[in-house]
Amino acid sequence: MVGCPGCGSKLVFDIASQQMKCSYCGNLYLISQVSKRIKNADEHTESTDEPIIPQNLEEMLDLQTNGMEVTVFTCSQCGAEILADSDEAVTWCSYCGSPATLHSRLTRIRRPDRVIPFKITKEECVNRYRKLARRQIYAPNELLKRGRAEGFRGIYMPFWTYEFDRDGNFRFPGENQEIVGDDLITTRYLVNGRMAAKHSGISHDASLSFDDEVSEHIIPFHQTDCVGFNECYLNGFYANAADQTAECNVNRALSIEEELVFDYVNKAHPDIAFKKNECKAQLSDRSAFRIEMTNTLDMYPVWFLSYRHKDRVSYGTVNGQTGKVYADFPASPVKYVLFSLLTAVPVFLLLNLMMAASPSFVLFVSLFAALLVSGMYKSETEEIFRRQTHMVYSGKDPKEIAKKIGNYFLSGIVFVPFLIGALMGGATEIFPLISTRVVYSVIGVIVSILFAVRFFRMKDRYMALSDLHINLVNGLFLGIGVIATLLFLVKPPNDWYYYAIAYLAALTVALSVIGLIKNYNILSSVRPKQFNRTGGDDNA
Repeated sequence: MVGCPGCGSKLVFDIASQQMKCSYCGNLYLISQVSKRIKNADEHTESTDEPIIPQNLEEMLDLQTNGMEVTVFTCSQCGAEILADSDEAVTWCSYCGSPATLHSRLTRIRRPDRVIPFKITKEECVNRYRKLARRQIYAPNELLKRGRAEGFRGIYMPFWTYEFDRDGNFRFPGENQEIVGDDLITTRYLVNGRMAAKHSGISHDASLSFDDEVSEHIIPFHQTDCVGFNECYLNGFYANAADQTAECNVNRALSIEEELVFDYVNKAHPDIAFKKNECKAQLSDRSAFRIEMTNTLDMYPVWFLSYRHKDRVSYGTVNGQTGKVYADFPASPVKYVLFSLLTAVPVFLLLNLMMAASPSFVLFVSLFAALLVSGMYKSETEEIFRRQTHMVYSGKDPKEIAKKIGNYFLSGIVFVPFLIGALMGGATEIFPLISTRVVYSVIGVIVSILFAVRFFRMKDRYMALSDLHINLVNGLFLGIGVIATLLFLVKPPNDWYYYAIAYLAALTVALSVIGLIKNYNILSSVRPKQFNRTGGDDNA
C-alpha cells in the first residue's frame, strides 16, 4: 500500500471523482500518479514471503508473467473467499452474512486484464435498493434494516468476457403466410449467404461463490468503461478471485452468440419467419463455420448485500456501473398473517351485508380457493425442483411464463361463470333446466380429477423434495374434493356437514398458504455451495 503523499494515510478509490482519495486529509490524486509511486516502491522492495509452488510448469509461468500478490480472507463457516487489503479489517462474510472470523493468507492469483471502476456511489446504491424494498410489505424487518449504507459492500466480481469471430456459409429455412381472399398462401424460403459476424462483450461470471442466477439479472456491463487493470481501483473495496476457467462457460457464451446472430438475421428479413430450431442447429455446427474466440478476465463492480436465515441466504445486488438492481425479498409469515387478518374483517362485513350464502355455496367457494392455491403450489414446487436439481438458468422463457399463467388461472377461467352465477342468485337462474345439486356435483368431480392428476403427476417430484413434504397438502386437497363431491350428490339435511368440510378446506388452504410462503422463501434465497463442503479447510 502506498500512503498519501501529504499525510501518509491510506488512499482509496473515490467513485465521485474517479481518483484516489486520502481517507484522512481528503486530498485527491490521479490514478497514474499513484501507480507510478507503487511501481517505484515495488522496485526497491525485496519480497520475504514464502514462495508459492504452482501445480504445474504452465501455471507457474502464467503466475510469474500475469500474476499478482493478494491477501485472501476465508470465512470459517462457509469457506467463501474474498480479496482485500492486508490492513483491511474483515469482520463478516459477504456470502453467508455471518459475523464469522475470517482467516487471512497471502497468495498469488492470475492478474485480471481489465476492470470497470465503480460508477454508482454507495448512497445512490442504497437509494435504488430502498426504493425497491419499500414495495415489499411482507419483507422481514431485519432485512429492511440491513438495506442501509453499512449493509452494502462494494465487491469487484470476476467475469470472463468473450469475443467471437464467425465466418462461413449458411442456409436458413423460413416461410411467410398471407391471406388472399379465403385462401391461406404459404411461401417457403431458403436464404443462402456468407456470414461474417463479430460479437464482443459476452460475459459470464467466473466465481463459484457468485450465484449464476443473480449475476444473470444484473448484467450487462457496458464495455465502454473498461480500462486496463490497476490495483488502485480495488483500494477501499473487496474483490473475488476467479475460480472458474474460461473454458467452463464457453458453451453458454456460444449459445448467447448464436442468439445474437439469429436475431440479426431476423431483423434483416422481417418479412420471413425463420425456423429457429433449424437455424440454431446450423449455427451450432462447428464444422460449418470458422469460429475464433478470444477472452479476457475482467473485474466488474457490484454492490452486495447478504441476509442469512438459518442455512439459506438472500442477496441484494446493485450493478456498480449501471445501477441495475436485483434482490430477492423473503416474506415474513407473521406479517402475512397479520395483514390477512386485518383485511379479512372488512371483507367479511362487506360480503355479509351484500349476500346470504347457502351452505353449498360456501363449500363451492372453498373448493374454488383450494384449486387456485393448489395450482400455485404446483408452479412453485416445479421452480424449487429446477433450482435444487441445478438445472441451467436460461432467463425468462415466454413459453414457461405462459405455462405458469395457465396454471394460476386455468381454474378461474373454468369456474368463474359458475361463481358469478352463484353471486347473482344461484346457478339455477343461468341453467334453469339443471339443478344446483347437479351443477355443484359436476364441478366437484372436475375439481377432484384435477387434484388427483396433480397428486400423482407430481409424486416423483415431491419425493425429490422430500424435505418439504409438500405432497401431503395435495393429498388433503384430493380428500376434500372427493368428500365435497359426495356431499353435493347426497345432499344431507344437516348443513353442518357442508360447513365442516368448508372449514376443513379453508384450514388446508391457510396451512398451504403458509407453506407457500416457505416455498417462496426458498425461491427467494440460495443455499451457498460452500455450505456443502465437509472436512477441514483445504487451504490450511
